Amino acid sequence: MINNNTIQPLSCHGEKVEVYRNLHKNCFSVRRKGKVVGYIYDDDIHRRDVEIYLTNVKFVVQPAGRCKVLRERKKNVHAFVRGIVTPFGGLQREILYKKCYKKVTYDPYKMSTFQDVDGNNVYEADDVLISKGTVYVSDKFRKTPLKNTQDYYNNP
Repeated sequence: MINNNTIQPLSCHGEKVEVYRNLHKNCFSVRRKGKVVGYIYDDDIHRRDVEIYLTNVKFVVQPAGRCKVLRERKKNVHAFVRGIVTPFGGLQREILYKKCYKKVTYDPYKMSTFQDVDGNNVYEADDVLISKGTVYVSDKFRKTPLKNTQDYYNNP
């Protein structure tokens, strides 16, 4: 039985994707190999996907894109969450909800990286749940960047 609340219709389990906030559609867009393959809606009114679980995650902010936002005062896609789509459901869903409870946000006008609600920078995480318009991370996340920060921008 397929659960309509997961990203299964996108058929990208086990694949690396990038998820970013789509301001025009009021949802998250899921991009695989440069092409949008689906959406994660903030509510289930659309009767479509409302959550996605990613593992081995990097939080990417492209500096040139952020500079353009600050200069032009117009938002563009320059920040996203990159990870492996992982199926989940049933009991695993309940465990995941308890595990991924810290909200993560990004505002190019206020911060240069993704941050959790306590103001800690977030660069990597083992587990990320994107659900109902919010990005949640487990306690296991990297608060400092790798030495080669280009990995965050150029490693698809």
